[in-house]
Amino acid sequence: MAEQPLKYRRLLKILKRFGCWEDPRRGKGSERVLCRVVEGRVERYPIRCHNENEEKPRAVIRALRRRFHLRKEDGISDGEFYA
Repeated sequence: MAEQPLKYRRLLKILKRFGCWEDPRRGKGSERVLCRVVEGRVERYPIRCHNENEEKPRAVIRALRRRFHLRKEDGISDGEFYA
């Protein structure tokens, strides 16, 4: 299964399985900040989200997976990520 667009709500649900969270203290307005501990430090990724039903493009999903070490190279297959 290749990268595919996801609605923000579904993306957040998937990321939570891997220990990610949304930092409510960060981000203003339509910007939200997703966080995950990677190699002993907190990595952050800002993402625009006007509503939770908004679809996030493949490029954003790809960048998130790279930043949070959730790719095939890091031991997490596409099938495992999207399951």
